[in-house]
Amino acid sequence: MAAFFSAQIFLPSVLRGVTLDSHLKPLRLGFMTDCHATSERNAPAWLDQTAPLMNSLRPDLIIGGGDFVDGGFHLPGSTMEEHWKLAGSFLKKIEARVEPVIGNHDFYEPLRADGTPSRNDPRWRFKKQFSLERTYRSFEYGGYRFIILDSVNLVGGFTPYRGLIDDAQLLWLDQELKSIPLNQPIILCTHIPFKTSLNIGFGTLLASSQGRFHVLNSDLVMEKLKDRPVILILQGHVHINERIELGEIPCITGGAVCGNWWHGPNMGTYPGLGVIEILPDKGTIGRTRSTEWNYSNTPTPPQT
Repeated sequence: MAAFFSAQIFLPSVLRGVTLDSHLKPLRLGFMTDCHATSERNAPAWLDQTAPLMNSLRPDLIIGGGDFVDGGFHLPGSTMEEHWKLAGSFLKKIEARVEPVIGNHDFYEPLRADGTPSRNDPRWRFKKQFSLERTYRSFEYGGYRFIILDSVNLVGGFTPYRGLIDDAQLLWLDQELKSIPLNQPIILCTHIPFKTSLNIGFGTLLASSQGRFHVLNSDLVMEKLKDRPVILILQGHVHINERIELGEIPCITGGAVCGNWWHGPNMGTYPGLGVIEILPDKGTIGRTRSTEWNYSNTPTPPQT
Protein backbone atom coordinates (compact mmCIF):
# COMPACT_ATOMS: atom_id res chain seq x y z
CA MET A 1 0.00 0.00 0.00
CA ALA A 2 2.72 2.44 -0.99
CA ALA A 3 0.75 4.49 -3.51
CA PHE A 4 -0.05 7.97 -2.29
CA PHE A 5 -0.65 11.45 -3.61
CA SER A 6 0.84 14.70 -2.42
CA ALA A 7 -0.19 18.25 -3.13
CA GLN A 8 0.71 21.74 -2.02
CA ILE A 9 -1.74 24.61 -1.73
CA PHE A 10 0.04 27.96 -1.61
CA LEU A 11 -2.05 30.71 -0.05
CA PRO A 12 -1.58 34.40 -0.84
CA SER A 13 -2.02 36.97 1.90
CA VAL A 14 -5.10 38.31 0.08
CA LEU A 15 -7.63 35.89 -1.42
CA ARG A 16 -10.86 36.82 -3.21
CA GLY A 17 -10.50 40.34 -1.90
CA VAL A 18 -10.12 39.15 1.69
CA THR A 19 -6.95 39.67 3.73
CA LEU A 20 -6.33 36.33 5.43
CA ASP A 21 -5.44 36.01 9.09
CA SER A 22 -1.73 36.81 9.36
CA HIS A 23 -1.26 34.23 12.13
CA LEU A 24 -2.05 31.21 9.95
CA LYS A 25 0.41 28.33 10.28
CA PRO A 26 1.23 25.67 7.68
CA LEU A 27 -1.11 22.69 7.84
CA ARG A 28 -0.29 19.12 6.84
CA LEU A 29 -3.64 17.58 6.01
CA GLY A 30 -4.15 13.86 5.45
CA PHE A 31 -6.93 12.70 3.13
CA MET A 32 -8.18 9.13 3.31
CA THR A 33 -11.34 8.23 1.44
CA ASP A 34 -13.36 5.20 0.29
CA CYS A 35 -11.88 2.54 2.53
CA HIS A 36 -14.83 0.16 1.88
CA ALA A 37 -14.03 -2.07 4.84
CA THR A 38 -15.21 -5.63 4.21
CA SER A 39 -14.13 -9.10 5.25
CA GLU A 40 -13.77 -10.09 1.58
CA ARG A 41 -11.13 -9.58 -1.13
CA ASN A 42 -8.15 -9.36 1.28
CA ALA A 43 -9.46 -6.01 2.50
CA PRO A 44 -8.50 -6.56 6.17
CA ALA A 45 -4.87 -7.22 5.21
CA TRP A 46 -4.78 -4.13 2.98
CA LEU A 47 -6.24 -1.99 5.75
CA ASP A 48 -3.51 -3.28 8.06
CA GLN A 49 -1.01 -1.74 5.62
CA THR A 50 -2.97 1.47 5.20
CA ALA A 51 -2.81 2.54 8.85
CA PRO A 52 1.01 2.63 9.13
CA LEU A 53 1.27 4.35 5.74
CA MET A 54 -1.10 7.07 6.86
CA ASN A 55 0.81 7.42 10.13
CA SER A 56 4.13 7.62 8.26
CA LEU A 57 2.90 10.69 6.36
CA ARG A 58 2.65 12.49 9.75
CA PRO A 59 -0.47 14.56 9.10
CA ASP A 60 -1.62 17.14 11.61
CA LEU A 61 -5.24 16.23 10.88
CA ILE A 62 -6.96 13.64 8.68
CA ILE A 63 -10.18 14.04 6.73
CA GLY A 64 -11.93 10.72 6.17
CA GLY A 65 -13.77 11.25 2.91
CA GLY A 66 -16.58 8.73 3.35
CA ASP A 67 -17.45 5.12 2.53
CA PHE A 68 -15.60 3.79 5.53
CA VAL A 69 -17.49 0.52 5.04
CA ASP A 70 -18.69 -1.41 2.01
CA GLY A 71 -22.25 -2.35 1.13
CA GLY A 72 -24.38 0.01 3.16
CA PHE A 73 -27.03 0.35 0.49
CA HIS A 74 -27.65 -3.33 -0.20
CA LEU A 75 -26.35 -5.53 2.62
CA PRO A 76 -28.29 -6.44 5.78
CA GLY A 77 -27.52 -4.80 9.09
CA SER A 78 -25.88 -7.93 10.53
CA THR A 79 -23.29 -7.91 7.75
CA MET A 80 -22.77 -4.18 7.98
CA GLU A 81 -22.13 -4.48 11.70
CA GLU A 82 -19.18 -6.75 10.91
CA HIS A 83 -17.92 -4.23 8.36
CA TRP A 84 -18.19 -1.42 10.91
CA LYS A 85 -16.20 -3.49 13.40
CA LEU A 86 -13.44 -3.87 10.81
CA ALA A 87 -13.51 -0.15 10.09
CA GLY A 88 -13.43 0.65 13.79
CA SER A 89 -10.43 -1.62 14.35
CA PHE A 90 -8.62 0.06 11.45
CA LEU A 91 -9.42 3.58 12.65
CA LYS A 92 -8.04 2.81 16.13
CA LYS A 93 -4.62 2.30 14.52
CA ILE A 94 -4.61 5.81 13.04
CA GLU A 95 -2.59 8.13 15.25
CA ALA A 96 -3.83 11.56 14.11
CA ARG A 97 -7.30 12.96 14.67
CA VAL A 98 -9.77 11.80 12.00
CA GLU A 99 -12.74 13.96 11.01
CA PRO A 100 -15.25 11.87 9.03
CA VAL A 101 -17.48 12.68 6.07
CA ILE A 102 -20.44 10.39 5.45
CA GLY A 103 -20.52 8.42 2.19
CA ASN A 104 -23.31 6.49 0.51
CA HIS A 105 -21.94 3.13 1.71
CA ASP A 106 -22.00 4.37 5.31
CA PHE A 107 -25.80 4.10 5.45
CA TYR A 108 -27.49 1.33 7.42
CA GLU A 109 -30.45 -0.49 5.80
CA PRO A 110 -31.63 2.71 4.09
CA LEU A 111 -34.26 1.06 1.88
CA ARG A 112 -37.28 -1.11 2.59
CA ALA A 113 -38.01 -4.29 0.64
CA ASP A 114 -40.02 -2.36 -1.97
CA GLY A 115 -37.08 -0.02 -2.62
CA THR A 116 -38.55 3.01 -0.86
CA PRO A 117 -36.61 4.90 1.83
CA SER A 118 -36.68 3.42 5.32
CA ARG A 119 -38.56 5.12 8.13
CA ASN A 120 -35.57 4.54 10.38
CA ASP A 121 -32.51 6.79 10.42
CA PRO A 122 -30.07 5.17 7.94
CA ARG A 123 -27.27 7.38 9.25
CA TRP A 124 -27.45 6.20 12.85
CA ARG A 125 -24.56 3.71 12.65
CA PHE A 126 -22.19 6.28 11.16
CA LYS A 127 -23.15 8.78 13.86
CA LYS A 128 -22.66 6.17 16.57
CA GLN A 129 -19.24 5.18 15.23
CA PHE A 130 -17.97 8.75 15.36
CA SER A 131 -20.03 10.05 18.30
CA LEU A 132 -21.77 12.66 16.17
CA GLU A 133 -25.18 14.25 16.60
CA ARG A 134 -25.50 14.94 12.88
CA THR A 135 -23.62 14.28 9.67
CA TYR A 136 -22.83 17.89 8.75
CA ARG A 137 -20.93 20.36 10.86
CA SER A 138 -18.05 22.82 10.94
CA PHE A 139 -15.01 23.06 13.16
CA GLU A 140 -11.83 25.08 13.45
CA TYR A 141 -8.36 23.63 13.34
CA GLY A 142 -5.12 25.60 13.20
CA GLY A 143 -6.93 28.78 12.20
CA TYR A 144 -8.70 27.08 9.28
CA ARG A 145 -12.45 26.46 9.14
CA PHE A 146 -13.56 23.04 7.95
CA ILE A 147 -17.12 22.68 6.67
CA ILE A 148 -18.24 19.05 6.48
CA LEU A 149 -21.30 18.40 4.32
CA ASP A 150 -23.60 15.39 3.95
CA SER A 151 -23.89 15.10 0.18
CA VAL A 152 -25.91 11.86 0.00
CA ASN A 153 -29.63 12.40 -0.55
CA LEU A 154 -31.74 9.26 -0.21
CA VAL A 155 -34.48 8.88 -2.85
CA GLY A 156 -35.02 5.12 -3.37
CA GLY A 157 -35.99 3.49 -6.64
CA PHE A 158 -33.66 2.59 -9.51
CA THR A 159 -31.25 5.38 -8.54
CA PRO A 160 -31.46 5.08 -4.73
CA TYR A 161 -29.42 8.18 -3.90
CA ARG A 162 -28.21 11.37 -5.50
CA GLY A 163 -25.67 14.02 -4.70
CA LEU A 164 -27.56 16.88 -3.09
CA ILE A 165 -27.14 19.27 -0.17
CA ASP A 166 -30.60 19.30 1.38
CA ASP A 167 -32.57 22.33 2.52
CA ALA A 168 -31.77 21.75 6.20
CA GLN A 169 -28.04 21.99 5.48
CA LEU A 170 -28.43 25.06 3.29
CA LEU A 171 -30.27 26.83 6.10
CA TRP A 172 -27.67 25.64 8.61
CA LEU A 173 -24.88 26.95 6.38
CA ASP A 174 -26.48 30.39 6.29
CA GLN A 175 -26.48 30.48 10.08
CA GLU A 176 -23.03 28.96 10.44
CA LEU A 177 -21.41 31.53 8.17
CA LYS A 178 -22.62 34.29 10.46
CA SER A 179 -20.29 33.00 13.16
CA ILE A 180 -17.26 32.36 10.93
CA PRO A 181 -14.78 35.28 10.64
CA LEU A 182 -14.71 36.78 7.16
CA ASN A 183 -10.94 36.35 6.93
CA GLN A 184 -10.86 32.70 8.01
CA PRO A 185 -9.85 30.33 5.18
CA ILE A 186 -12.42 27.60 4.51
CA ILE A 187 -11.87 23.98 3.50
CA LEU A 188 -15.03 22.33 2.19
CA CYS A 189 -15.33 18.54 2.56
CA THR A 190 -17.86 16.37 0.71
CA HIS A 191 -18.11 12.73 -0.31
CA ILE A 192 -19.86 13.13 -3.65
CA PRO A 193 -17.84 15.62 -5.74
CA PHE A 194 -18.86 19.17 -6.43
CA LYS A 195 -16.97 18.88 -9.71
CA THR A 196 -15.26 15.92 -11.39
CA SER A 197 -13.79 15.24 -14.82
CA LEU A 198 -15.88 12.07 -15.04
CA ASN A 199 -19.01 14.10 -15.64
CA ILE A 200 -17.20 16.41 -18.01
CA GLY A 201 -15.79 13.50 -20.00
CA PHE A 202 -18.66 11.03 -20.04
CA GLY A 203 -21.75 13.14 -19.38
CA THR A 204 -25.01 11.22 -19.30
CA LEU A 205 -23.21 7.88 -19.68
CA LEU A 206 -22.41 8.25 -15.99
CA ALA A 207 -25.94 9.24 -14.97
CA SER A 208 -24.93 12.86 -14.42
CA SER A 209 -28.54 13.99 -14.57
CA GLN A 210 -29.37 11.83 -11.55
CA GLY A 211 -26.49 13.19 -9.54
CA ARG A 212 -24.79 9.87 -8.86
CA PHE A 213 -21.35 11.34 -9.52
CA HIS A 214 -21.70 14.99 -8.58
CA VAL A 215 -23.70 17.23 -6.25
CA LEU A 216 -26.62 18.59 -8.24
CA ASN A 217 -26.95 21.86 -6.33
CA SER A 218 -23.31 22.61 -5.60
CA ASP A 219 -23.88 26.00 -7.23
CA LEU A 220 -26.19 26.99 -4.36
CA VAL A 221 -23.50 26.17 -1.82
CA MET A 222 -20.83 28.05 -3.74
CA GLU A 223 -23.11 31.06 -4.11
CA LYS A 224 -23.29 31.28 -0.32
CA LEU A 225 -19.49 31.11 -0.20
CA LYS A 226 -18.79 33.48 -3.09
CA ASP A 227 -17.29 36.19 -0.87
CA ARG A 228 -15.45 33.80 1.42
CA PRO A 229 -11.84 32.63 1.12
CA VAL A 230 -12.51 29.00 0.22
CA ILE A 231 -9.06 27.52 -0.34
CA LEU A 232 -9.83 23.88 -1.06
CA ILE A 233 -12.64 21.40 -1.76
CA LEU A 234 -11.91 17.81 -0.74
CA GLN A 235 -14.05 15.05 -2.26
CA GLY A 236 -14.16 11.28 -2.78
CA HIS A 237 -16.70 8.76 -4.13
CA VAL A 238 -15.44 8.22 -7.68
CA HIS A 239 -12.22 6.32 -6.79
CA ILE A 240 -9.93 8.40 -8.97
CA ASN A 241 -7.24 10.89 -8.09
CA GLU A 242 -7.63 14.24 -9.79
CA ARG A 243 -7.16 17.92 -9.29
CA ILE A 244 -9.64 20.18 -11.01
CA GLU A 245 -10.73 23.75 -10.41
CA LEU A 246 -14.15 25.10 -9.55
CA GLY A 247 -13.71 28.73 -10.44
CA GLU A 248 -10.29 29.37 -8.93
CA ILE A 249 -10.78 26.91 -6.09
CA PRO A 250 -8.80 23.66 -6.31
CA CYS A 251 -10.92 20.52 -5.96
CA ILE A 252 -8.92 17.47 -4.97
CA THR A 253 -10.61 14.12 -5.46
CA GLY A 254 -8.73 11.50 -3.50
CA GLY A 255 -8.13 8.10 -4.98
CA ALA A 256 -9.78 5.34 -2.94
CA VAL A 257 -7.98 3.41 -0.23
CA CYS A 258 -9.64 0.34 -1.79
CA GLY A 259 -8.82 1.28 -5.40
CA ASN A 260 -11.20 -0.70 -7.59
CA TRP A 261 -13.11 -2.10 -4.60
CA TRP A 262 -10.09 -4.21 -3.61
CA HIS A 263 -9.48 -5.43 -7.17
CA GLY A 264 -6.39 -3.34 -7.98
CA PRO A 265 -6.32 0.08 -9.66
CA ASN A 266 -9.47 1.92 -10.73
CA MET A 267 -9.19 3.72 -14.09
CA GLY A 268 -5.44 3.99 -13.58
CA THR A 269 -5.61 5.15 -9.95
CA TYR A 270 -3.99 2.70 -7.57
CA PRO A 271 -5.21 2.11 -4.01
CA GLY A 272 -3.88 4.91 -1.88
CA LEU A 273 -4.31 7.98 0.25
CA GLY A 274 -2.77 11.39 0.38
CA VAL A 275 -1.35 14.39 2.15
CA ILE A 276 -1.92 18.04 1.29
CA GLU A 277 0.38 20.77 2.55
CA ILE A 278 -1.27 24.16 2.99
CA LEU A 279 1.32 26.93 3.07
CA PRO A 280 0.14 30.46 3.98
CA ASP A 281 1.48 33.64 2.40
CA LYS A 282 3.40 31.75 -0.27
CA GLY A 283 1.98 33.09 -3.53
CA THR A 284 -0.99 32.17 -5.71
CA ILE A 285 -3.47 29.61 -4.46
CA GLY A 286 -3.02 26.16 -5.88
CA ARG A 287 -0.84 27.13 -8.85
CA THR A 288 2.57 25.80 -7.96
CA ARG A 289 2.32 22.06 -7.77
CA SER A 290 -0.17 19.61 -9.19
CA THR A 291 -1.48 16.60 -7.35
CA GLU A 292 0.54 13.55 -8.27
CA TRP A 293 0.64 9.86 -7.46
CA ASN A 294 3.71 7.93 -6.45
CA TYR A 295 3.38 4.33 -7.59
CA SER A 296 6.80 3.19 -6.43
CA ASN A 297 7.10 -0.03 -4.45
CA THR A 298 3.40 -0.80 -4.68
CA PRO A 299 3.19 -4.37 -3.41
CA THR A 300 0.95 -7.15 -4.57
CA PRO A 301 -2.13 -7.59 -2.36
CA PRO A 302 -1.24 -9.35 0.90
CA GLN A 303 -2.55 -12.86 1.30
CA THR A 304 -4.83 -13.85 4.16
